Amino acid sequence: MAINTAPQPSTCLVLDPDGRGTVLQVTSVHNLDGETLAERLYEAYAMTTENNMELPDEITVETLMAELGEQTAACAEGWHHWANEPTQEAWDTVRPWAERQVRRLFPDLTWSVEPDRQFLPPNA
Repeated sequence: MAINTAPQPSTCLVLDPDGRGTVLQVTSVHNLDGETLAERLYEAYAMTTENNMELPDEITVETLMAELGEQTAACAEGWHHWANEPTQEAWDTVRPWAERQVRRLFPDLTWSVEPDRQFLPPNA
């Protein structure tokens, strides 16, 4: 059974933060297990190795929440994260790092609530 059986999102009309008009604000709740959270973190940092940048040794909960917020906003606007898919090298480097970060930040989080679900590496 899927873990995201939350109620419908709530909505209201608000002013655009930049004063460009009225927009629909949607607030929703998403249930994330450790595996899903690690996947979201991997997506946020996958291109780090592709761009010859170093992964931070550790991130904070605030950094992780900012990444989730950015991904959610980009998804809501129809944007996609990558011009190119990350390579196997990115998967081999960033995915284990993301798992370590999630396990460190949320040690009591259940890892995989949906055992049938699979996150596959690139080109799988």
